Amino acid sequence: MNGHNYIKPLIEQFLRDPVTPDRLWSVQGFGMLRTYFGPNNDRKRFRLNLWDPTLAVPNVSTIHDHPWHFESTIVAGVFINQRYTILPPEEYGCPTHTFTTIKTGEGGGIVKSEFQNVALRAGRPEVYEGGAVYSQASDEVHESIPVRGTITLNERTRVGDGEHARVFWPIGTDWVDAEPREATFAEVCNAIQYTLKRWF
Repeated sequence: MNGHNYIKPLIEQFLRDPVTPDRLWSVQGFGMLRTYFGPNNDRKRFRLNLWDPTLAVPNVSTIHDHPWHFESTIVAGVFINQRYTILPPEEYGCPTHTFTTIKTGEGGGIVKSEFQNVALRAGRPEVYEGGAVYSQASDEVHESIPVRGTITLNERTRVGDGEHARVFWPIGTDWVDAEPREATFAEVCNAIQYTLKRWF
């Protein structure tokens, strides 16, 4: 049995009643709503992402890695995953990006880490549609480029302290934080209505 055949209807049912006293949604600065699922000993093992670029912070720095490995299922929509390779100094003439380490999540931000310059080389864009699954290691640098309303479900495996990641931005520009915040009722409803109308 194709797992997507039952995951998508379950997510649709969930989206039609998305606001309950125990269900928290946050807006992440890349342009998505997110909420978590999991057992009592790992309540953030699964993260549901509803991508809506209208919620993105203007000029947000989008290239990053993660404090965990993950496997992502495209529940509905179209999603592009752009991976980058950090080139060793002997393979490039001039650096392309600056990076630093941040503490992720609410109340996070830049930690005591120096800014460094590197050269990034973009790989071939990976295009995924509903039912597709891809995996990513925590230290793989990447950028998410979703079509509005796309829904992804990530199963996460914590690495290290589970709180720190690197962010990258083009040399000559400033880092713009994607720190999450609590979503409003209107933001949740508007994003979900768009998704249901377009992809279900």
